[in-house]
This record gives sequence, structure tokens and C-alpha cells, in this order.
Amino acid sequence: MEIVWTNQALQKLNKFVDYIARDDVAIAEKWALEIINKTDQLLEQPELGRIVPEYNESSLRELILGNYRVIYRIRKEVNTIYIQTVWHVKQYPPKSKSGLR
Repeated sequence: MEIVWTNQALQKLNKFVDYIARDDVAIAEKWALEIINKTDQLLEQPELGRIVPEYNESSLRELILGNYRVIYRIRKEVNTIYIQTVWHVKQYPPKSKSGLR
């Protein structure tokens, strides 16, 4: 199994890091490392996260880390986990899954 961060997920992660870094760069770096370490656990436990309730699709899951949701898709047929995006819990997810590709 391998983990691939999509461009959208990397952009969102960087956006949140930049926002947090306005107040404290060290905390922003620590937060980003926590996110990456948590997603690395998916290599051993791909179904660690819960199914994203807004879409109710077994291959689309999320990890909750504080106030952030890391959305990922398991693609067993290609032995890959795609980190789709990172949301703040106060953000509304897209109405359709097409925004997660």
C-alpha cells in the first residue's frame, strides 16, 4: 500500500500551516508533522478513519485531528490511499464527491 497526497490536499495543508504560522511557526510545523504521522498510520491500517458521513461511501474515509478532517480514499485495486483534502470542522464539505477527485 502507498499513500499519495493529491495537489488539493497539499494546497489545503499548506494553507492551514500558513494560517497557524501567523501566530506561531513552531506550532504550525508541529501540527503539520502530526497530520503526516497520523496519515502514515494508514499504511498499516487503511480503514483506521471513519466513513465520511456526508457521503456514506466505504472507500471514502476521514481522520479527525483536533479541528481538522483529513479526507482520504482507499483504492484497493491499485493498492493506494489518496489523501483527498483537509477541512476545518467548521467548513461545509462539497455537496458532491466530484470535489474530492
